[in-house]
Amino acid sequence: MGSITARKGADGSINFRAAIRIKRKGFPAYSESRTFHSKKLAVNWINKREVEIQENPDILLGKEKLIDLTLSDAIDKYLDEVGSEYGRTKRYSLLLIKKLPISRNIITKIKSVHLAEHVALRKGGIPNLDLEPIATSTQQHELLHIRGVLAHAAVMWEMDIDLNGFDKATAQLRKTRQISSSQKRDRLPSRAELIALTKHFAERWNLNKYGSKYPMHLVMWFAIFSCRREAELTRLSLRDYDPHHSTWKVHDLKNPNGSKGNHKTFEVIDPCKEMIQRLMYPDVRERMLKLGYDENLLLPLNPKSLGKEFREACRMLGIDDLRFHDLRHEGCTRLAEESFTIPEIQKVSLHDSWSSLQRYVSIKARRNILQVKEVLRLIDET
Repeated sequence: MGSITARKGADGSINFRAAIRIKRKGFPAYSESRTFHSKKLAVNWINKREVEIQENPDILLGKEKLIDLTLSDAIDKYLDEVGSEYGRTKRYSLLLIKKLPISRNIITKIKSVHLAEHVALRKGGIPNLDLEPIATSTQQHELLHIRGVLAHAAVMWEMDIDLNGFDKATAQLRKTRQISSSQKRDRLPSRAELIALTKHFAERWNLNKYGSKYPMHLVMWFAIFSCRREAELTRLSLRDYDPHHSTWKVHDLKNPNGSKGNHKTFEVIDPCKEMIQRLMYPDVRERMLKLGYDENLLLPLNPKSLGKEFREACRMLGIDDLRFHDLRHEGCTRLAEESFTIPEIQKVSLHDSWSSLQRYVSIKARRNILQVKEVLRLIDET
């Protein structure tokens, strides 16, 4: 009745799809499937589900009553139904919530006290899960993800969920500053920091047989000149690059309303073309492709490893409070300094909102900016 299929994701991770197919006399053909990150979880789900169907044959008729559904089970069902419509970040957050105590609560019985306990727990960190304390803005995002699951259950599964009580609880948590909206971040790398990072990554790349397979000295500058997010970089297909019109299509661009199917094309400016050219050098391609990812990608690399490589480099160089995403802000700032208008910046960054770009066009031009010719000379000298 049950079968398990291993599937390799674009980032190299292995997922296991558990499927149940039943043909029983007097009932219509029935099939159901879910995806898990481990084979053991997939096996456990099949065994559990087969027992439920055996005890309640009405499930085969589509008359299953969702009673005593925990938040953990609701997240599984939610991801199975609509998870493909959302990006990696939301899926990861929901899978993390499944590991936390709040996920053991019946969703029809989740009250304000459960939300308050969850926020307090996350504020203090969870050592046994190796989870550090999180910011109030991250707390708010987690609660919004939980609410999304509960709202779906209320509407699509016709469950009696107290969304009004949930909203009152989050409003009070916001009022007492336990959760909050994200603050605008203004951190940009200095010239000295960019030089230090470029030299560090180039030296690691040039270490003969012990060299890195991640050409981060090129990746970081491609990220700056393309204004692309970390996850978008490793989804850029060479087939979607149009050098004649200087454009590149990005698939499933991050969007509050869902990233699935949100494809947009960004303008490839000249400094960005310099980095593309170098990333396409045969020796660079050959070394990256040894990792085993899709050869049709400009960067056949693990997106999670990009951030990890960057964080480790900052730590080794003593660079504080600099994130990979700040490179996107650096790129937008450079465009503004070059007198690009908001619509012109949007053609590169693909920001949906003009308001989100206003802070870039109002800045004063910085002095002594590291230009692409200096970057290339620095890389060659290293």
